[in-house]
Amino acid sequence: MSLSNVRKAAALLLVLVFWVMTLPAGAHPTLPQAVTTAHSVFLQNQTGFPELQYTALLELNKWGRFDIVSSQDKADLVLVLTGGTHVRAIPDGEFPRTTGLNAFTEESVPAGHTKIALVDPKTGATLWSDLHKTEGGKVKSGHLLDGLRQAFDEYEKARNKR
Repeated sequence: MSLSNVRKAAALLLVLVFWVMTLPAGAHPTLPQAVTTAHSVFLQNQTGFPELQYTALLELNKWGRFDIVSSQDKADLVLVLTGGTHVRAIPDGEFPRTTGLNAFTEESVPAGHTKIALVDPKTGATLWSDLHKTEGGKVKSGHLLDGLRQAFDEYEKARNKR
């Protein structure tokens, strides 16, 4: 390696170090605008545990951030709860979707956890997600939606600093 290449690599490393130092400790990616401007949410429980859906509904109602709607068509976002193993009935003549909501994906949820995801109801794109420790239908620590509330708190703090 020539001296000029070593200097270029050292300069790049120095820039990278200074950039990392400017990041706030524990920084998380900001929430997408589609999430921060949403007003309504439809809850879709794919865990097989109605207790988790009930818990999520109670927490959403108590938080008051979103209006809970009765259909995906009326929602700005879909809050999807997915467990490590879940089964979904598919009507006769239909096949499992490979994209969008209810899609089969290679991404798995670790045993003993529930994935909480905010999904765009029109495109099926995941806008935000988190894992929370659960055991069957029971939340193991804290509240099921703690990660979501924390993401909104961090978003608000960052917005207020501007």
